[in-house]
Amino acid sequence: MILSVILVICILVFIAATKRLRRLERAYRSLLGTAAGGEDIEEIVLEYIRKADTLQDSLEQTQSRLQHLEDVALSHIQNVGVVRYDAFDGIGGEQSFSVALLDANANGVVVSGLSGREDTRVYAKPVRSGRSAHVLSDEEIQAIARAIEPRI
Repeated sequence: MILSVILVICILVFIAATKRLRRLERAYRSLLGTAAGGEDIEEIVLEYIRKADTLQDSLEQTQSRLQHLEDVALSHIQNVGVVRYDAFDGIGGEQSFSVALLDANANGVVVSGLSGREDTRVYAKPVRSGRSAHVLSDEEIQAIARAIEPRI
C-alpha cells in the first residue's frame, strides 16, 4: 500500500514536471521562434556571435598593424628646418642654405650648400638627438633648431 501511494505521488510529480517543462519549452520556442524570413532566431544569434568573434580578431590585427606603423613612422623624416643665407661677401640673394631633415627623435642629417661665384659646395653631417659629432655652423644649428621647434 505504501508503495502504491509513493508510486501515485511520483506519477503526480512527473505529470507536474512534464507540464512545467512543456510550458518552458513553449516559452523558449516563442522566444527563439522564427524571424520574418523564416530563419531560426537561434541560428541568427549564433551567426552574429561568430561574426563578432571574427570582427574582434580583425580589430586586434588592425590594432597591431597600426602600432607597428606608428613605431616605424617615428624613424621617418617628419621635421624639416631651412635657413637661407649669404655664405660669402659679395654674393647676394641668399643662395647658400642649410636644411635639417630629422625624424621624431631628432635624428637625421643637416645638409648645407655654400654658393660662391664659381661653384657650390654641399656638405652633409649626421644628427643624433639634435646634435652632431661634427662641428656645426651657426646656420646649421639654426636649421636643426627650426626642425625641432614645436609646431603650432
